[in-house]
Amino acid sequence: MNLEEILIDCVKKVNGNNILVYDMEGRNPFYDKMILASVSSQRQADAIVSYIEDGIKDTEYEIRHIEGKNSPWVLIDCNSIILSVFTNEERDHFQIEKVYMDYKSKKVD
Repeated sequence: MNLEEILIDCVKKVNGNNILVYDMEGRNPFYDKMILASVSSQRQADAIVSYIEDGIKDTEYEIRHIEGKNSPWVLIDCNSIILSVFTNEERDHFQIEKVYMDYKSKKVD
């Protein structure tokens, strides 16, 4: 599995939804993809972090930093991919998709 597949799989394990993958390659010098996902509760977001930590520990990938643990918006920096996990309310509040509306994206079911 590549890093994108691992991250999406971890989100799906806790019934994360509304998953969007933005292609940032060539448009951002720091990362190639941004993944946005929603969860119903903070508990689900915390579980995603645990699954990702376990899921990549025996791979070539690494987590550079995790921001917002135990908050309604968790950002996981995995070098080439950034994963932002929001509670539904937080995602509605920030409407982060508006920031990336000019970027190519794909919806993951």
